[in-house]
Amino acid sequence: DDLSERDQALFDALRLWRTETAKARGVPPYVIFHDRTLAEIARERPADATALRDISGVGEKKAQRYAEDVARIVAEAA
Repeated sequence: DDLSERDQALFDALRLWRTETAKARGVPPYVIFHDRTLAEIARERPADATALRDISGVGEKKAQRYAEDVARIVAEAA
């Protein structure tokens, strides 16, 4: 993906969060979100579950489960 420097920093933060979350849940990282989905999150910067649901690869359950964490990471990267 062609990410700006700013988006790449957010993507890296999201990948770190995904790794930690996957480890805590005992699942592979791709079960949380694929890299493609994280890249789109980094570009679009969703601020809530509704916006997160608009990202490819994010369904209702994942939006509800991870929206708070994703919104926090996006806000911290702003």
